[in-house]
Amino acid sequence: MKQTIARSLIVVMAVFIIIAGKFAYIQLFQADRLQKETVEQRVRKIKEMPERGEIKDNEGRVLAMSLNAKNIAVYPNLMKSKETREKVAKVLSDVLELPYKDVLKKVGTRDSKGKLVQWTSIANRVSPEKGEKLKDSDYAGYIEISNAPKRYYPNGSLASTILGFVNYENQPGAGIEMSLNHYLSGIPGYTVAEVDHSKKEIPIGFQTASKPVPGQQITLTIDSYIQYTLEETLKKAAKDMKPKAMHAVVMDPNTGKILGMASYPSFDPNDYTSAKPGSINLNPASYVYEPGSTFKPEYMAAALDGGYINENSSWYDGVGSVNIGGARIKNFDGVGLGQMSLQDIIVNSSNVGMVRISQSMTSKQTLEGLKKMGFGQKTGIEFPNEEIGLVPTVKRLNGDPQAKATVSFGQGISVTPVQLITAFSEVINGGYNITPTILEKVEDEYGNVQYQWAPGKKERAHKEKTAQLMKQYLAANYEIGSGKTIKIDGYDGGAKTGSAWKVENGRYKSGAIIGSFMGFIPRDNPKYVMLAVVDEPEGIGFGAQSGGPIFHNAMTEILRYKGEPKTKPLKGKDKIEENIKINVPDLKYELFDVAEEKLKKTVKGSVVVTKKGLGEVVISQDYNYKDGTLYVNLKTVNIKGTGATYIPKIEGLPVDQVKSLLSRYNIKLQSHGKGNIVYQETEPGEYSKKIKKLTVWCN
Repeated sequence: MKQTIARSLIVVMAVFIIIAGKFAYIQLFQADRLQKETVEQRVRKIKEMPERGEIKDNEGRVLAMSLNAKNIAVYPNLMKSKETREKVAKVLSDVLELPYKDVLKKVGTRDSKGKLVQWTSIANRVSPEKGEKLKDSDYAGYIEISNAPKRYYPNGSLASTILGFVNYENQPGAGIEMSLNHYLSGIPGYTVAEVDHSKKEIPIGFQTASKPVPGQQITLTIDSYIQYTLEETLKKAAKDMKPKAMHAVVMDPNTGKILGMASYPSFDPNDYTSAKPGSINLNPASYVYEPGSTFKPEYMAAALDGGYINENSSWYDGVGSVNIGGARIKNFDGVGLGQMSLQDIIVNSSNVGMVRISQSMTSKQTLEGLKKMGFGQKTGIEFPNEEIGLVPTVKRLNGDPQAKATVSFGQGISVTPVQLITAFSEVINGGYNITPTILEKVEDEYGNVQYQWAPGKKERAHKEKTAQLMKQYLAANYEIGSGKTIKIDGYDGGAKTGSAWKVENGRYKSGAIIGSFMGFIPRDNPKYVMLAVVDEPEGIGFGAQSGGPIFHNAMTEILRYKGEPKTKPLKGKDKIEENIKINVPDLKYELFDVAEEKLKKTVKGSVVVTKKGLGEVVISQDYNYKDGTLYVNLKTVNIKGTGATYIPKIEGLPVDQVKSLLSRYNIKLQSHGKGNIVYQETEPGEYSKKIKKLTVWCN
């Protein structure tokens, strides 16, 4: 009996020792792992993305904004059974309208060791409505629903080469979205919450949250209508000239503020994956080219500043060419000018005259002058990929007299359009330094100004006498030289054309030129300076014929839009009216009332609008000018016509107004938010199928 009891005690003690040992082992060696697993089972951390800051033009028009959207992910390691994974996949597939097999595969994602992963993404930037359906489902505990603001550009391709884009991961990919990301991005927030055995948040459990901080709002110096004018002018020019690329910049020469900056081809940042190769990073701050004769005013100004030449300098050109280092450099037409003054050199765009000026300077003096004007260095404009161009070294110029000579007329030196228009502005603004900028101000979410552009200290870039002389020479060229073919009736100004052989792979490309035109208006107190650059215009050999029409058409419309008073009597009223027609806005698919209001706001002067048809939606337009009045005819149809539905442009309109209009045609309007519509899911246009519902987002 005693032996039996003893054996029993030994067994009990052995079991106790084993249990105690197991407990000690767990406490000593597995406590951290088990605690971690418990936390993973009981606590959930969700990252909340901040709303990206808006980008506006100088009139407060929104160029880029964020729409409310949701990212959807799951926690595969919390789904312990195959049945649970299948049910979760079915819910996700039904709500998100995704293939069930694809979702099931993601829900069952495993790591390299065969274990179910903690987290995996299912879909990005889905509608808030779908997010709510998932949140209300029986399996919400296994699903992560987080805020993911969707970047939206309400004007499509407008200013796209300035703005850049934000990709599907909410990361900036180009333009000021990238360079000013530190202002725009904001700070992410986090939600940490305790969940129960069914993986749903415990209302009275542990919960903490750090709210996301919205990005700051940026106001640019550009004017949307000037930007639109430049882009439309380039598009129309492209049809005639079929160039490789084009650029146009409009600047206030007194401040350096960019009022418009366009490149062709552009792209739609809402659909950046469809952009043409090279178009995303194509802009006047990154495009490098040899400027040709548009470089002559800057070079001459440097020589005047240095005292190497003066207003009385002149040279004789008897044959239209000059021998430099065994090579003959010619004028563009090969004609000698006889005795040439500085004004003659600019008006006749004389290469021989510029070579003579270059001979008055040493290589070191030449490079000092170029550096002082900002060539070969960044201007400081707010772009992520600004180039510095290529300026030859003193050693190069000393060893190659032809290189030293050709730099004087813009060959053998490369610049960007932003560098050139900045240097040109400093020549014609009275001779003062400016820094080009596209950033007007930055505000936080409460409207507090974090940055405001302000003019810097007024310092001289050129001597006052130099600036006066150069403005005089450029004004003469505008009136009687290469600029006379593009003069705008009623306005005086100054201009210079340029035509340069194109460099490709380190060599000049046979038959390929880059044409350009640079001018300012008005002459005495310039308010607008513009540069147009055309890369390989088809069948056109001179800048006056390629860049010139772009300058003329765009600047004519800009002056009309800004209401700039005439500086001299008109010469041919009919001619200027014909040119104004260029930028009557495209009103197709606008509601008639909106179209009529838009016309009266954007077209200054007398406008008479005639409605053709009894419908609400504009489907075509025609117009003409007569006796100073713009007559516009707008053809309209009903939203639901015979065999077709016409969806109008409704962005910017009050949601209640649109809902009332669509209800007449039994079209349901599903809106996210209240107020004005900022995004419509169905694009404006004519649809042969029946449209029963429109989805919109509001601010």
